[in-house]
Amino acid sequence: MNILLVITWVLVIWFVFYVVSALGTRIMAKKRGTVLKAEDFMAQQAENHGQLVDVRDKEPYKRNHLRGARNMPALTFSQGKSGLRQDMPVYLYGDTLSGASSVARHLRKEGMAKSQIFLMAGGYRQVTEQKKS
Repeated sequence: MNILLVITWVLVIWFVFYVVSALGTRIMAKKRGTVLKAEDFMAQQAENHGQLVDVRDKEPYKRNHLRGARNMPALTFSQGKSGLRQDMPVYLYGDTLSGASSVARHLRKEGMAKSQIFLMAGGYRQVTEQKKS
């Protein structure tokens, strides 16, 4: 009986940590830019012809990415300037929202306006799941 109580507590703590982490990521992403659902993200990027940036590592990018996206892994942003234009909107996506959010933080430090940064909620998985449906 005691082992079930321990397992239950571990699961409850893990679930609470997961929920708090997801909410924290979402809140921070909203402070750094505009978070859009995948379909809105795609439509707005196509309409505005902004800079589309895939922040995933090189291998996932090579396997599959959005048409017109540049690969700029999140880890390389910590090494200096991004080279992105300040006068054009930037559309960031990664595997999850957290990767794009960390890049948005670096862009804000470089002086890019929050109104010029757009992040895909749910990450690239949202796009691939929509294509399957």
